[in-house]
Amino acid sequence: MRRSTRIAFLFLIVGSSTGLAGSGGSGYSRHGLGDLQYGSFGRGLGMGGVGIALLPSGTIDPLNPATWAVISRTQFSVSALYEGFAGTDQTSSTYLSSAKFNGLMLAVPVIPSWGVILGAGITPFSRVNYNILVPGAQNGFDYTARYEGEGGISQGHLGVSAAPDSNLMIGVKLNYYFGTLRNTVSQTFPSNSYTNAQDVRLTRLDGIGATFGVMYGGMKKLMNLPPDQFLNVGAVFSTISSMNSAEERYYAYTNASLTTRDTVVYPEGKSRLPFAAGGGISFGTDRYTLASDLYYQNWSMFALHDSSVSDLRDSYRFSLGAELVPKKESSAPFFQRLSYRLGFFYDASYYNIKGEPIDEAGIAGGFGIPILADTRMHIAAEYSFRGTADLEKDRIFRLSVTFSASERWFVHAPQE
Repeated sequence: MRRSTRIAFLFLIVGSSTGLAGSGGSGYSRHGLGDLQYGSFGRGLGMGGVGIALLPSGTIDPLNPATWAVISRTQFSVSALYEGFAGTDQTSSTYLSSAKFNGLMLAVPVIPSWGVILGAGITPFSRVNYNILVPGAQNGFDYTARYEGEGGISQGHLGVSAAPDSNLMIGVKLNYYFGTLRNTVSQTFPSNSYTNAQDVRLTRLDGIGATFGVMYGGMKKLMNLPPDQFLNVGAVFSTISSMNSAEERYYAYTNASLTTRDTVVYPEGKSRLPFAAGGGISFGTDRYTLASDLYYQNWSMFALHDSSVSDLRDSYRFSLGAELVPKKESSAPFFQRLSYRLGFFYDASYYNIKGEPIDEAGIAGGFGIPILADTRMHIAAEYSFRGTADLEKDRIFRLSVTFSASERWFVHAPQE
């Protein structure tokens, strides 16, 4: 096994185990399915999250399966993410952080000359991670209420791309959504004379949807651009997913001498994940790239366990980014072979808490670092602001590290 492959497996093990280190996140993730994770991967994260019209350059982006059609060698990418939340409400402030596995993607050329590439992987779709303490008093009795949440929804990908024309690429992938949301509310008293209570709510979800993607490069001819430039447009559409949902409640009541437990299992129900659609554009040369995305999702139609959710709204996200690669020659100095990335994003999130829309705006930057041959390390950082002073104001720092490499697995060597 090549050195790059061994590094990838080591990175995957480290990235997967870091999920155990979490100590909390934003209180907003109590709502809906938690904090949504935009589908961009690796290279695009350092450019504000663009990906719909961004052709792969060492990483496999799960956002638009049509972009896989230019991959000529077996590629794999694995990513880890650190998130830190500095949250402030009307009474207190705190900093909570966690590190976690952020996705794995694999692309295998089947008929490279026709752009037929098989892609598969797993990435997070949403994350629930909060830990809130609220002291209180009622009728002279002091108590502490704790709100905790963890889990989220993961997304499995299996798809294929094709290039029926030199300027047209298409793709489709099956999305399998699965995961568990765990929300806990507990009330404790400082004295054993009173009964402490805990309510744990588990919601398990799974369902199937599909994403269709298209990429068109013929705009270059229409705009009469020079031969060394490109202009690509892309679009994606993800279908509604009807998910199975199962809900369980666990109750525990504890006093000085006895703990009483109870369990309630509700009948299985249905949850509805809404459709999403987006468009993107990219322009540049082999030295620089400019790209932009606009992505919309119809969350007002979301339903959880046969019930509508009142504190959500339709969401959209706008991303704008740039990349500069001074030189690609292997003989060039190391810092001239780095990819330098910068971006901006505005996310009108699906949170609508007590009639207050929750928006997030931030900047991003990063590097693509050549290691050996086609092996790259992509480092991206984001800093953003979200929320309102009346509810919760978050300052969010995200740092992602993506390792990508390519091999000649399953690709026939040319006959001599």
